[in-house]
Amino acid sequence: MDELTMLGTALAGPEPSTDTVNRSRHRLQNTMRGGPAKPRRRKRWIAAGVGLTAAAAAAAVVVSDLSAPDAKKEPVLSGRQVMLAAATTAESKPAASGTYWHTKWVEKPRKVTHVSESWTRRDGATWLSVAPGLVSRVEKRPLIRTSTLDFAGVQRLPTDPDGLKAALLRSCAVRSGCDQPVRTVSLLESMLFAVPAPPKVRAAAYRALAAMPHIDNLGRTAGGYRLRISYMNDAGTRVDGTETIVVDPKTTQFRVEGWAGFGDGGVPVGPSQTTSGWTDTLPGRIVPWSKQIPYIEKENKQLKPQNH
Repeated sequence: MDELTMLGTALAGPEPSTDTVNRSRHRLQNTMRGGPAKPRRRKRWIAAGVGLTAAAAAAAVVVSDLSAPDAKKEPVLSGRQVMLAAATTAESKPAASGTYWHTKWVEKPRKVTHVSESWTRRDGATWLSVAPGLVSRVEKRPLIRTSTLDFAGVQRLPTDPDGLKAALLRSCAVRSGCDQPVRTVSLLESMLFAVPAPPKVRAAAYRALAAMPHIDNLGRTAGGYRLRISYMNDAGTRVDGTETIVVDPKTTQFRVEGWAGFGDGGVPVGPSQTTSGWTDTLPGRIVPWSKQIPYIEKENKQLKPQNH
């Protein structure tokens, strides 16, 4: 088990009791010093312990943090470490279930807030809502808009990062650009919020994302850590656009907050939020799709003046 997996396991588990923390801290200090702890040398010895081995390094980071005056202080994690911690948790979680897989998108292109929801059964039957309180059954469709994967296909996906990336790229329904980083990341993220992927597939998606370059941890926020993914231009000389996501290593919940930049000074896309999970109910009034069209037309009219 490497240091990142150890860190992920520590983050995913329950908080230790005060007695456990104290006993562990004193044991590590005594072992490293070869005798009773000497308070005036604590910082020096803990720093020296970082270079012992990979396993000792991970332990030293956690223990030195717990021995600080503020016992609630957490280690400073990189974006990659947050992803790997979430992968460790995801792999050990049981698969959830329900009647419908529910996904909700909240987007705000300019000054209009657009909310859409979908409910999908295992047999592919799908219901959509874009008008508040109205739900309509629509024709069957892939679980991911840019992929040919259906429910059964998601369950059969590889559980190793490289195999998963390859399978997702093969399923890409877009004619060109499937191998671009932004498309690859989008497909991997879909395994975490858009589809009911098995636990080991979710873990593989997190590990594949952790291997991507340019992921920064912006700090704690409601629901986990806010991470920023930076996409470089084709020449690799500057950032062409960024994506902001939120990852909770303890629950493995993942949400996309929004996109910004891309191109030569275009209007940012977002902010947006996506949430998903299993449910046994279809909330709202079931109506033909034609009943929702007037709402869509009204929304388009609101957007049109802002596009100029």
